[in-house]
Amino acid sequence: MKLSKAEGADMKIRQITDNKKLYMDLLLLADPQENMIDAYLDQGEMFLLEENGEAKTVAVVMLYKNRKCELKNIATVETQQGKGYGKYMIHFLCEHYSSLCDMMYVGTGNTRKNIGFYEKCGFENSHIVIDYFVKNYREPIYDEGVRLTDMIYLKKRLESEVDVKKVVDLALEAGRILLKNGAEIFRVEETITRICHRFHVEHIDVFMLSHGIFVSAENGMEETYTKVKPIPLSASHLGIVAEVNALSREIEAGHMGIDEASEKLKEIDKMPSKNGYFQIVAAGIASGTFGYMLGATESESMMAFFIGCILYVWVLFSKKHGLSKMIVNIAGGVIITTLAICFRHLAHMEELRIDGMIIGGIMPLVPGLAFVNAIRDIADSDFLSGTVRMIDAILVFVYIAIGVGVTLSIYNNMIGGLLP
Repeated sequence: MKLSKAEGADMKIRQITDNKKLYMDLLLLADPQENMIDAYLDQGEMFLLEENGEAKTVAVVMLYKNRKCELKNIATVETQQGKGYGKYMIHFLCEHYSSLCDMMYVGTGNTRKNIGFYEKCGFENSHIVIDYFVKNYREPIYDEGVRLTDMIYLKKRLESEVDVKKVVDLALEAGRILLKNGAEIFRVEETITRICHRFHVEHIDVFMLSHGIFVSAENGMEETYTKVKPIPLSASHLGIVAEVNALSREIEAGHMGIDEASEKLKEIDKMPSKNGYFQIVAAGIASGTFGYMLGATESESMMAFFIGCILYVWVLFSKKHGLSKMIVNIAGGVIITTLAICFRHLAHMEELRIDGMIIGGIMPLVPGLAFVNAIRDIADSDFLSGTVRMIDAILVFVYIAIGVGVTLSIYNNMIGGLLP
């Protein structure tokens, strides 16, 4: 069972070096004879999992020669069992000892419940010590109504070093999705760094542009892995940005491994946009509302609503067929202006101002988020990325102006005199 976000919010694991016997009551839940615990407690390394300052799980690990270690004891407070704390602790210990050991062993009683728990944590059968509990414990030990007799040993192979390439690829993919969908530069850098640090890749350098990510990392053995990811400027999707941010917090809290996080990123990257009809209506409402706020009359705002809806049908069509930003915005300017002229003359509403309808109708095309992010990047002294984004936003304004200006020129010079 996985820990929820709320449960893992203030959870941490720390090593206990002094006064280990303060946790004897908790250790006795897993090993009911105190002198057996004393045999490994002083030499073993103890770790305590706490949440909101309360002890949840304790574990003791013994280091052996030849890069081997053994999980001698792991116990969770009785009222908190079954909530994922034990699994979280084992996951932490496997990562913690992966640079010191090749193999971790754990011994447990001959019950299906205990063996099944360790198998879910990635352990497999190793060997059996016959009559271990009979020979070493004064009193019979029962678990689930079964008397424990043999010690069943399981083992798990630990990676001897962090797979830097795998970690960097995961962090870079998260950064790519964020940047592609309109996240700020600092947010992308922070996400990449946090994911790398979570998987113990401490030596990490990130260089960001608005359309590219450069990452270089070391594995602590003077081996460097560098990767560059070009990211073309595209439309924003803040829903995807929010999902990646949530995922990065899950990763940082230790609730998710590399493979699971990679699969989740693939799902997030494929998230569809809102329903097309919803987007069309939203574009119309934005056009009408902003038009009214910018000085259009109620009638002009109503016309701007319909212009925004029709315009966004064109925007969705262009996205589906992958048309260039220049064509989309120039054609969008033409559509807006043509519709404003048509509404004024066909509806015989001479009081409608063309500029009042156009000023609201262009709102779905205005790159507001890109413009704000550009200013924010420049304010954060990231002048190169901010300038690139600013130029991209300004070019969109220019494309819209070309579409509107050309259409109005044609109307005034060729057609305007023919219409009353």
